[in-house]
Amino acid sequence: MLTPEREEAAAQDTRGLILRVGSIIGLGQLSFAIVIPLLPLYLTEQLNASVKLVGLVISTFAIVETIFKTAWGSVADRLGRRPIIVLGLAVSSLAPLIMPHLRAAWLFVPLRFLDGVGSAALWPTAAAIMADLTPPSQRATAMGTLNMFFLAGLALGPAVGLYVSGLTGSHIIGFYLSALLLMVSAATARTTLPRFPARHASVGGAASADPGAADAAPEGDPPHGFRGLMEILRERRSSLRLLLAIAFIQMFGVGVLAPILPIYAKYIVGLEEEIIGTVFLILVLSVALASLPAGRLADRFGKRRLLFAGMLLGSVGMWMMAGPPHLAVVTPAAIMLGAGYALSSPAWLALVSQMAPPGRVGLAMGASETAQGLGIVLGPLLGGVLWDHLDYRAPFILCAALLTLAALLAVPILIRSGPPPAAPAAPGASP
Repeated sequence: MLTPEREEAAAQDTRGLILRVGSIIGLGQLSFAIVIPLLPLYLTEQLNASVKLVGLVISTFAIVETIFKTAWGSVADRLGRRPIIVLGLAVSSLAPLIMPHLRAAWLFVPLRFLDGVGSAALWPTAAAIMADLTPPSQRATAMGTLNMFFLAGLALGPAVGLYVSGLTGSHIIGFYLSALLLMVSAATARTTLPRFPARHASVGGAASADPGAADAAPEGDPPHGFRGLMEILRERRSSLRLLLAIAFIQMFGVGVLAPILPIYAKYIVGLEEEIIGTVFLILVLSVALASLPAGRLADRFGKRRLLFAGMLLGSVGMWMMAGPPHLAVVTPAAIMLGAGYALSSPAWLALVSQMAPPGRVGLAMGASETAQGLGIVLGPLLGGVLWDHLDYRAPFILCAALLTLAALLAVPILIRSGPPPAAPAAPGASP
């Protein structure tokens, strides 16, 4: 049995490792986001690509990333976490490095395919590490930390890319910067993350605070990949299946707004483009900063309660967005949407990891990301149609209805008894 001093030292090591994982993912997301505003400009201005081809290039990345997240999560369960994160970052670093050397715009389609495969490895593996490291009582706080770094990278990346491009007069410098940062992330992961044994702490319980120790793996080799996912979906009373459905519905609703939000903000609300960019940056950074305290709230007052409260708050905010397009209405609605996401996301991620079958936390986290990604990919197709053929309120009404449906589907999770008690933490685990 460890002394209190050793236990505190082990807990500090765990907190430090959580911050390292978060910073690696945050830097990786910053690198990906740098390319977001530069790629369409480079393709149209330097390679004379059509906007249709630009859309295909962007969609290729999104679709491939969505599909491969479940696969990478399953592979991380079998082969360990660190190699998958390092491999994903290394593969993705090749794409922006190659971009300046391509002379035909269509070649960006297979290149972004490769980029999407690499990117898909990061989030499910990182979320599985957070589950490995923390007991259920601290899981949402760890997920909130990961979410904070991810959103910060997402918010700052486009601004960094445009700033570098404007300062140097070249989009190519932004591509090279993205590649460099991805290489730095891969090297940092390789040198600072411990080797997480395959299926480390993936038994749905608490993980050891000692990164090198693993809880006992389940006997036998549980089904992974497509077979493992189908087994999860066939479980009738599985709250995890319900969480995956909620993820798809919620993100489908958000995706409906993706193609029309900038148009709505500029032509309906009457905001200047610079103001739109500033508002987006402030909102995303605010949500990022709120993710950590929201995770702590979920651990303290209950993940199910915070999940439902956040989703309910977000649906109310979206119904307000469907109302009059005045700043007096839109501003509090946007705040409610951001607060709802900040409250629900860490709790949701923690619940997915806790409800994962033994030995398949990575698979469950990947499946949850795939469900969200499918919603984001499919939703925009309907959003544009509603805008063109009905009126500007139609996409918001549909999104609000879908968010409300998702909140109602969360009610059984709120009232359902939790998963079986976690296995006791290994000696040295943080309390």
